[in-house]
Amino acid sequence: MEKELYLHPRQTATVKIGFDRGILYANDYALKMFGYDLTEFIGQKPRIVCHEDMPHIIHDMIGSIIFNYDKGIAVLKHRTKDGDYFWAFTYYKPSYKADGTFESFVTMRKPLPDKKINGTEENLRKQIGKLYTAVKEIESLVGYEQALKYMDGFLEDKGYKTLREYYMSFFDFKEEELEKFFAMDKNTPEKEILRYYDRSKLLVF
Repeated sequence: MEKELYLHPRQTATVKIGFDRGILYANDYALKMFGYDLTEFIGQKPRIVCHEDMPHIIHDMIGSIIFNYDKGIAVLKHRTKDGDYFWAFTYYKPSYKADGTFESFVTMRKPLPDKKINGTEENLRKQIGKLYTAVKEIESLVGYEQALKYMDGFLEDKGYKTLREYYMSFFDFKEEELEKFFAMDKNTPEKEILRYYDRSKLLVF
């Protein structure tokens, strides 16, 4: 039976992806969470860690971010090598060499924040999970295009133009804080971390 794992607020699971969407780099924490050795992970497509509950639409949206050299966010459910899973709040941004040419796309994963406008973390996962389940079922039974139209209608009904806006509506902080949020590490003061997470999250590991 699959078991749910949890990311730690003081660590970031970082993976770099090439323009061909192959994995170029993964830090030790990402390898630990996904359960892969370095040599079996590098060169794979990111969908190797995609949970089967995730709709194709979400990954296609991430792909469009990569091809447009843009920044983006997503709430993702990941599958580990051993068949367990974990949820991640993920930030995507392009990385460039010193001469300004594109090098890779950096993806950083943190646990879902607790401090939100619309309720608890469980509520966030329940809401996102319900949306993903509906979109996945429509993809499977009716088709991709209908699933995309459903997603557009869902967001419009909720009052959002993009899925990114819908994600951010759950969190009690602004997009301008994303870089700072994903940069939190072992040296970040506890007071700062508690702006986003319940104290119990600091005791997970």
